[in-house]
Amino acid sequence: MTTYKIDGFASNLERREKYRDFYATGAIEKGDALCFDVNATEPTNGYGNHVMEADIDAPATSCAIGIATEAAAAGEKVRVQVAGYCDFAQTVSASAAPGDLLGTNTAAGQLSIIAAHPQLAVAIHIADSTVGSGDASSKVFLLNPANL
Repeated sequence: MTTYKIDGFASNLERREKYRDFYATGAIEKGDALCFDVNATEPTNGYGNHVMEADIDAPATSCAIGIATEAAAAGEKVRVQVAGYCDFAQTVSASAAPGDLLGTNTAAGQLSIIAAHPQLAVAIHIADSTVGSGDASSKVFLLNPANL
């Protein structure tokens, strides 16, 4: 749906979702928080065209840009949601309250509150997964930090 009104009530629900396609550097699962592959060796299709699991422990993977909408193997194309309401993110359960800013975590591919690791926020927390940490069913609102 695309009908919305900036200064009033919307007649249709607008979730401002935005998606981009990239190549997977390694194996990716649905719901993984992803970052650009900016390691020292340039990827096959160039910098900015490859993504991998985001992980706060490595500077090259610490800035998440969005959430994988599907699983992909190395070299395959993967669709990444970069903005709007997302109900399939992997978060560290019980790490955040609704409204908290989320960023990458030490568990690759998962998001958690950024207070423990100062960084650029990728999402606003809405609700944890009912299954637990790492399950692709947490609700977040993606902020599109890379302006994609």
